[in-house]
Amino acid sequence: MKRRILWAVLLATIVGSLALLTIARPQSMIDRAVPPGFGRRSAEDDKNGPLRGYVDLPERYQTGVSEVAKTDYWAAIAISPSTGKYAYSCECTSFDVADRASREKCNAPDARAVVVCGNGWCALALGDDKPGRDFGWGVGWAPGQKAAETYALEGAREKKLHNPRVVYSVFARDPQTGGAIAFSESTGRWGYSTGGGRRAPYMALQNCKEPDAKIIAMKPDCWLALATGDDKGAYGWGYAGNRLDAERNALEACRQQTKNAKIVLCFPANGVAY
Repeated sequence: MKRRILWAVLLATIVGSLALLTIARPQSMIDRAVPPGFGRRSAEDDKNGPLRGYVDLPERYQTGVSEVAKTDYWAAIAISPSTGKYAYSCECTSFDVADRASREKCNAPDARAVVVCGNGWCALALGDDKPGRDFGWGVGWAPGQKAAETYALEGAREKKLHNPRVVYSVFARDPQTGGAIAFSESTGRWGYSTGGGRRAPYMALQNCKEPDAKIIAMKPDCWLALATGDDKGAYGWGYAGNRLDAERNALEACRQQTKNAKIVLCFPANGVAY
């Protein structure tokens, strides 16, 4: 009888401990259990914050590597419904840092992170809808780029956006590298590259393929844009945390040099833009 009582007490203690662990586990652990999915359409549907995801690190990152390699890294995409601006962050060491960095790069008072993922890919899909109250989007996260973009596109289609398409995706573990632009004033040809370090300017010059090409822009962790106009050798370049601001800055710089300025290039230093 005493043995049965002891077993009953032990079993009750174990069950109680497991229940307490389930209740007390942090939100980050709950988020890690969420399967890949797609997000919501607009601010009115976004009351619960960004779509959250987490991808377990592959085994190659967990054994026989440095503590830095074992670190979880986060990416986020933020959007401003009133302006249509969107911005990214990557290689952030926490959910909160990724969320805040993407919003700050958006440079708009109503900017909000719409998807945040640890160790995986974030993707954004938009339609032809104009910015404003009914501006919509689809977002997704997944271990791989294609899957994240598929989820984002499904989200945009479910919200019945006009002509939905993926516009951007980013990997959480991408280093915050820089981009470079090369330009030839004799021909007006240009070239660009990403990847940062010494290779970026070298590859930009190689891609320009002109003997008099020179590096006119190098910036890390941002969008870079180039504008040209009527005069073949005139140009303007700009950079910003989001695409629209980078293009606006490039156009303003170009208009000081020539007429009929137009954007000929805009790219992010990190991630994949379409």
